[in-house]
Amino acid sequence: MAWTVANEVKAAGLNGICALFNSGQIRLENSSSAELATPTFGSTAFGSATTASPSVATSNAITADTTSITAGTIAFIDFRTSGGASRLRGSVGTSGADYNVTDNVIPSGTTSVGIPGGVQFSLQITG
Repeated sequence: MAWTVANEVKAAGLNGICALFNSGQIRLENSSSAELATPTFGSTAFGSATTASPSVATSNAITADTTSITAGTIAFIDFRTSGGASRLRGSVGTSGADYNVTDNVIPSGTTSVGIPGGVQFSLQITG
């Protein structure tokens, strides 16, 4: 017999995960895991997760990094807590990656790197 998981349980789980990123960072790294840029979450990183299946949470505004930018190809994204602890890490690419983007190259001379469309996390629990 399979577990039955109420959508509210899924949303509560996702809300707990998203709270880890309040005032946290999104570290963008090259293929050697060197930092290219680090945009930051606000004090409330995400809005409340939906009770749909799968549950979805959308980030609030993300502050662009304007101070420590290195040109290069973004190969990894690392979601970190306010203390800098890595909690979710995945590959970045234009297709077939954990996190797909239109353009994953930071050109030389770039003065600001952000994530203007924000981030969405979803959570599906099955039993």
